[in-house]
Amino acid sequence: MLKSLLRLDEMITPKIIIVFYWLGIIAVLFSGITAIIAGSYSEFFSSFIGGLAIIVIGIISVRVSCELIILLFNIYAKLKEITENTKIKP
Repeated sequence: MLKSLLRLDEMITPKIIIVFYWLGIIAVLFSGITAIIAGSYSEFFSSFIGGLAIIVIGIISVRVSCELIILLFNIYAKLKEITENTKIKP
C-alpha cells in the first residue's frame, strides 16, 4: 500500500474529499445557526430566513463542489481504463 502511495498509483484525494464534505456541512450548519441566533429580537424573522438561506444554499454549494472534484477523478479513472483497453498488443 505504501508503495502505491509513493508511486502515485492510488489517489487519496477522493477519500479525503469525503472528510472535507462533512466538515463543510458542519461549518455551514454552524454558520446558519449562528446567523439565526445572532439576530436581534426585533429582526428575528429576517435573521431566521437568512440563517435558513445560509444553511440551504451552503449545503447545496458544498455538495456540488465536492461532486465536481470527485467527477474529475472519475473521469481520470475512466480515461486510464480506456487507455489500457486500447493499447496495441504485439
